[in-house]
Amino acid sequence: MVSRILRHRLLLASIFIGWICVSITPVFDSVRVTAEYALTKHRIGFPLPIIEQHTSLTPMDDAYPFHLGLLSPQETPTTLLLGNYVLQFVIAVLGVYVILIAIKYLLKELR
Repeated sequence: MVSRILRHRLLLASIFIGWICVSITPVFDSVRVTAEYALTKHRIGFPLPIIEQHTSLTPMDDAYPFHLGLLSPQETPTTLLLGNYVLQFVIAVLGVYVILIAIKYLLKELR
């Protein structure tokens, strides 16, 4: 059982790295808010929005434009956009897997 798992360690490492990378993107993303931006559906995530927050913010007219990032989930209802999350996760895992296979191949060629 353990030998089977170790055989697929590159895939497991890719899944873990992809999951971490996709899950932390909303923390580092911000949106430029203008007067036309719908604050009731604040979407963040990079490159695809994966979190939608339903805010009730009403900024003053002279506050525009400003940048708005991830708001506290306790204060604003937060929804996970599952389709975008899964698509971004699969792309990230495939990208990391290809990079790890390339590194493994290069290391094997150097020996």
